Amino acid sequence: MKTHLHIDPFSGIAGDMFLGAAIDLGAPLEGVLQALKPLSFQKSYRVTTQRVQRHGIGAVDLKVHTEHDPHAEDHTHHHHHTHYSDIMSMIDQLNTPERAKDRARRVTTVLAEAEAEVHGMPIEKVHFHEVGAVDSIVDMLGSAVALELLGVDTLSCGALPISRGFVKCDHGVMPVPAPATAYLMRGLPTVGVDRTGELVTPTGAAIVAALCDSFGPPPAVTLQGVGYGAGDREDPKVPNLLRLMLGEVTKPGSQTPGDAAMPSTAAQNT
Repeated sequence: MKTHLHIDPFSGIAGDMFLGAAIDLGAPLEGVLQALKPLSFQKSYRVTTQRVQRHGIGAVDLKVHTEHDPHAEDHTHHHHHTHYSDIMSMIDQLNTPERAKDRARRVTTVLAEAEAEVHGMPIEKVHFHEVGAVDSIVDMLGSAVALELLGVDTLSCGALPISRGFVKCDHGVMPVPAPATAYLMRGLPTVGVDRTGELVTPTGAAIVAALCDSFGPPPAVTLQGVGYGAGDREDPKVPNLLRLMLGEVTKPGSQTPGDAAMPSTAAQNT
């Protein structure tokens, strides 16, 4: 039997939403933090979770808090910039099985490749800004650890929503999807939605692009659990949540994750 995780990004996906949903699904937060204990940053951090509701649906709101820099010119963007090689070295130090480390490396690499393409530079010279902040690194690596704690073997994902509007970042105001996110979405099923604001973040897109084996409807599984991770914003139209569905692929001859057909492309957070 294989354990399969289906990602249902009906309102988008971000790294903190994914990790929060995995915690809601049953991955122990203490186990994640223990695996991340060797991480070393210039800024200290702590992780908190809170039960919240979005449109009456209970979910986990996960946040990574870093020490405040009173000298930052813009207090909303006082991130520690990190190189791709720095994050890869951090992954080697994690207290987690090799499969989790491999997943963390894959997510980091596809994200770095997208950033390198956006800025027209070799991957080794990529300086991570928003995606290299402490909170995003914890989200990425913590998500890989959480998947291992849940015993996930394969992953699939539904169509990613493409919204409209703009997002502020270290390089200025960017259209959504952000340039790195747009690169990461290549080859993935998407759906246009009449909503403003960033629904899919670079970290969220990297998790999907690097780890999912198939795209479209969930495969035939015996459903074991459902988890919800909350986004920061309240949306009057749609609950700002990410849903994860965990199941066992048990029926011989049933649709397996690798056999799932990809539909035609028709279609705030970290």
